[in-house]
Amino acid sequence: MFSLILTAVIYIAFISLGLPDSMLGAAWPMMYADLDVPVSYAGFISMTVCGGTVVSSILYSRLSKSIPTGMITAISVLLTALALLGFSFSASFGMMICLAIILGLGAGAVDAGLNNYVALHFKARAMSFLHAFWGIGTTIGPFLLSFLLSRGYGWQEGYRALSLMQFIVCIMLFAALPLWRLAEGTSRKEDTGPIPGNRAFCRRAVVPALLAFFAYCAMENTAMIWSSTFLVEARGFSESLAAISAGVLFWGMTAGRLFSGLISNRLGDRKMLAIGETASFIAILLITLIPGKLSVGALFLLGFGFGPVYPSMIHQTPEYFGIEKSSEIMGLEMASAYVGSMFMPPVFGLIGRWISMDAFPVFILFFLIIHTMAIKLKRRALDNQRIASVTEGRREE
Repeated sequence: MFSLILTAVIYIAFISLGLPDSMLGAAWPMMYADLDVPVSYAGFISMTVCGGTVVSSILYSRLSKSIPTGMITAISVLLTALALLGFSFSASFGMMICLAIILGLGAGAVDAGLNNYVALHFKARAMSFLHAFWGIGTTIGPFLLSFLLSRGYGWQEGYRALSLMQFIVCIMLFAALPLWRLAEGTSRKEDTGPIPGNRAFCRRAVVPALLAFFAYCAMENTAMIWSSTFLVEARGFSESLAAISAGVLFWGMTAGRLFSGLISNRLGDRKMLAIGETASFIAILLITLIPGKLSVGALFLLGFGFGPVYPSMIHQTPEYFGIEKSSEIMGLEMASAYVGSMFMPPVFGLIGRWISMDAFPVFILFFLIIHTMAIKLKRRALDNQRIASVTEGRREE
């Protein structure tokens, strides 16, 4: 019983993690004018948020040794709630940057902590559903903003509403702290199946694993931040229509993760990655070829393709690197993911400003290719190590 309630709490915490992720991209077409900065400056806010997440992701393994995961999660959500509230009152770009640091520090600890907990104690299905709830959080921002804009409010009220939601989740997390201790006393692994604890640590798989996270989050975060601006400047959408249309990307991600949750236990992480990569490639081609409002459907497919990729990679971590190294490697993977999120959207912002926003699908395709190659290199490294281990064992016999 305690485990079921704790599972619901974890899922709600991941909804809160997704709340601010889509808001910047949806609101930026209005924000940059009010802040009196160039359109490309959205990338710098995103870069600062991701810088904070890199720091907290790397520190998570050390923090988790002295602070329970539940407490880390509750404090981190409190930081994000305060940062979003500050965003709503911010009148300068400099203040936005300072608040972005706090937002990133909170988000990174939640991401690393809950991902590691679920990867260790749950099956692939639970990981996909976890990230589907993140997707639910990301869909709320654009639609809430569009609703408020249609009634004469501004982007500030959008951030204020998200902050209120975060504070509510924060109160729930602090109230649920005893559940973490009670759940630890129950057997969770009976329901989740064994995780190989004696897996030899595959050093050669580390670098391609980190590169895969870097490339995936580079294309995902670029799409999240710039799809709305792409629709306005390259497809002629109105700001209000672009905000709600960009939300379709997050609908697709949520649908992709729900779909993955239903079939991932049966197909496995490798096949889910292949499905996601193929759907993303088709979507990029459609975004390039389909003009006007029909490109919204391609954005949905792009999100659907993104859906199973990230949770499948995370769920592979204990399998590839063992339980003992899971926390450490998970922190590095989260840090690498956020480095991609930190640097690549600003790069595209400069490309969009100085060349053309039409480069959006080409930029996404470039990182999809890198991601696919990195996944293959990671698998090859692990397969080679398994072969070497079997060969060595036979020689000893």
